[in-house]
Amino acid sequence: MISNISISTSVKICAVMIAVTLSMMVAPVRAQSPVGVAAVVNDDPISVIDLVERIKLVAVSSNIEMTPQRSNEMAPQILQQLINEKLQLQEAERRGIEVTDEDIARGKSMIEQNAGLPDGMLDRYLSQRQIASGTIENQIRPQVAWQKVLGSMRGEVQISEAEIDDTLERIISNQNKPRNRVQEIFLPVDNPQDSTRVYQTAQEIRDALNTGADFAGLARQFSASASAANGGDLGWLYAGEMSADLQQAVNQLQPGDVSAPVQTVRGYYIVKLLDRRVGDTDAVTDTRLDLYQLFVPISGDMPQDQIDAKIAVLQNTRETANSCDAMANVAVDLGSDLSGKMEGISPDALSGQIRQAVTNLDEGTPSNIIQVDGGALMVMICNITEESNLPSRQDIENRLRLERLDILARRKLRELRRQAFIDIRI
Repeated sequence: MISNISISTSVKICAVMIAVTLSMMVAPVRAQSPVGVAAVVNDDPISVIDLVERIKLVAVSSNIEMTPQRSNEMAPQILQQLINEKLQLQEAERRGIEVTDEDIARGKSMIEQNAGLPDGMLDRYLSQRQIASGTIENQIRPQVAWQKVLGSMRGEVQISEAEIDDTLERIISNQNKPRNRVQEIFLPVDNPQDSTRVYQTAQEIRDALNTGADFAGLARQFSASASAANGGDLGWLYAGEMSADLQQAVNQLQPGDVSAPVQTVRGYYIVKLLDRRVGDTDAVTDTRLDLYQLFVPISGDMPQDQIDAKIAVLQNTRETANSCDAMANVAVDLGSDLSGKMEGISPDALSGQIRQAVTNLDEGTPSNIIQVDGGALMVMICNITEESNLPSRQDIENRLRLERLDILARRKLRELRRQAFIDIRI
């Protein structure tokens, strides 16, 4: 049962939040005060101070200038998030799931890593920005609890080999198309009547992004996708790994661009293109070389006959050596300390002369003699390894399972909301 929830409620929230947020920004919050209760979720209260502190946390973590107007615009969505977190905690408690101090510490450590803060500095960082003690724990606790709830539901999600085959086949068929590294913020529409409100929230988030807000910070605060924990980062995606409507939006972006809200059957997405790679060679394979380098030192004051003798050794080796072992035997005879094998080298990491020398060179064939500072050398490719960058079957299964768990989680949260008594009081 849900009471007092309507669009007009946000007007009341706005009026209260202008006064409360401004006063709370000026002085640190000292304790639960007579400010009042913002909402009650199955007898568990959410205070106005809880709401104000979360607004301040959103501002700090997302690099937003939280003006009274923006505070009013975001307050309804943030209050809904706090309500969802209460429901998630209550469901975890019902299932006997606990969030330990170690869980909270790990959550803080992850935030510090993402923010580039030294270990153990998060609390001081927030205190310096007048965020009340316990605010960050109050956000981490339901996140961890809900992840544990979802973990207990993993058995309800089955991914077939045929589904993995279909996905892999679709990805392979799109190898010649660009790969995109994408961030997302997902705002679900659980009830068609909420579509306009959610769209307005998506627009407000995009406006904040356009004025310098941090995408990862907003994703962690607002996104309902599992990627929120990673700041919305989906990693590198091949064509075929995103839904058609999102792929179309991403295709129209340049690296660094943020899309307008994209409506899907599930809700609204905001996507940011971080990078794009095009072409089979760069996008699909990673080439590594095992090389043997045979080096002979030549100094500027060395007599010409000695120089000729050393070059002759290289020339003879080039004509007779047919393996890296044969090159190594010559190096032993020469006593060449700078000769030796190099393993797992990317062609891009080689110097220009050597990279050019090994281009189109067959395994077991010595290169031309290369003149370098301090001497001359020859290289031979001992082995070429080409590893596909395509996702493994396990990667695909994990992604599909995560998508299904996302859907299952939203369905479960809708069910909890329908069954709950939620009383919004501001």
